[in-house]
Amino acid sequence: MFKNLNIIAKFTVILLSVLIYSCVDDDAFFQEENIDSITPSFSVVTILNNFNRSTNLTSESDQCFQFSYPITLGYNTDATIVIDNYLDLIAVISSQSENFNITGLEFPVTIMFNQGTTKTTIENENSLLSTVSDCTFNTLREEFDLFFDTCFTFDYPVTLVDINQNETQLNSSNEFTTFYQNQGVTYQPDFVFPINLITVSNQEKITIATYFEFYSIIEACEIPATCPELEFSFEITDSGALEYLFEASFSKLEETASYSWFLNGNFIELDGPGSNGDNILTIDFNEPGINEVCILAETANCPEGVTFCREIDVDFICPELFFTIEQQGPSLFNFIADFENIETTFYQWSIDNEFIEPDGGEAGDNMLAFEFSPGIFEICIRTETPDCPTGTTFCMELVVE
Repeated sequence: MFKNLNIIAKFTVILLSVLIYSCVDDDAFFQEENIDSITPSFSVVTILNNFNRSTNLTSESDQCFQFSYPITLGYNTDATIVIDNYLDLIAVISSQSENFNITGLEFPVTIMFNQGTTKTTIENENSLLSTVSDCTFNTLREEFDLFFDTCFTFDYPVTLVDINQNETQLNSSNEFTTFYQNQGVTYQPDFVFPINLITVSNQEKITIATYFEFYSIIEACEIPATCPELEFSFEITDSGALEYLFEASFSKLEETASYSWFLNGNFIELDGPGSNGDNILTIDFNEPGINEVCILAETANCPEGVTFCREIDVDFICPELFFTIEQQGPSLFNFIADFENIETTFYQWSIDNEFIEPDGGEAGDNMLAFEFSPGIFEICIRTETPDCPTGTTFCMELVVE
């Protein structure tokens, strides 16, 4: 009971501290460490924002990792606070506001992922950014790419810090696009606050001074679901073994981090740029038949997922046999075979189901000469190949007067 009272009392002190600070301009109230030791960090803002999204904020085991306390956090007012436990942390997260929010922390910090037993020391912002990715949280870059131009745009000019730590003022969307592309895909938007935004929905101008406010804009934004238009092609790579190759190909493939292949409703493998995939699936079908192959993708813009399927009629591929007839005399006829891949196909001539001779391949002459007595005859060529184990036949009827 005393322990619970202790926690409640500490929680109350933190909340009262926030309320007092919002009314009294006294930075010293929160000064527990030298502010020079605080490193500005968009990653810690991202982490606290994702912690706050947890379905059960009061349970530390529901989070991706746990801090080893104490940790020191810095506010946008230059105040600092030492956090001794998780309850203090959620109190700080919950008490943030537009005028009073976390913008940095003191490195190093030690964490332990909830699925492991080994503690990890985070020395700097780059290491903390890696933790964001390890927890599968959207990075600041991913959130920005998702909502920029869809939820908000810049009211230029804006100033960003480039990869060489130089401040660059950008005066137009073209300047920003060029700048952004030149920084590389790992660049995280490093704003020089304050910056001015314009909301797409109502063209309202908003000035923000911290990444906390940036995330607040995102949280309030609702964008329509836009799902990629999935597609794949296929080809037969070995008709005898019923081997097919499927290749994903759609317009936003590089923007779709991952997708899944399915065969007849059963998951086969994960693929896509984010999974180091090759966008190719090879299937050896055991037997002929109708099969359904699908790809399914779920993205931030398409949380409910989208599926593209094709019905594949798997069968052995038999050559399309053919021959022509030339009459050489009253009862003498030549039969001349001519079809695709005839130089590699072995086949047999027959008349009225009676075997006459083999033919085909490089040594074959692909012709049968035969003299008939009057009557009606059925002339056929037939082949069985590794690609056509069930065999195929082509026949013509001949009337001899």
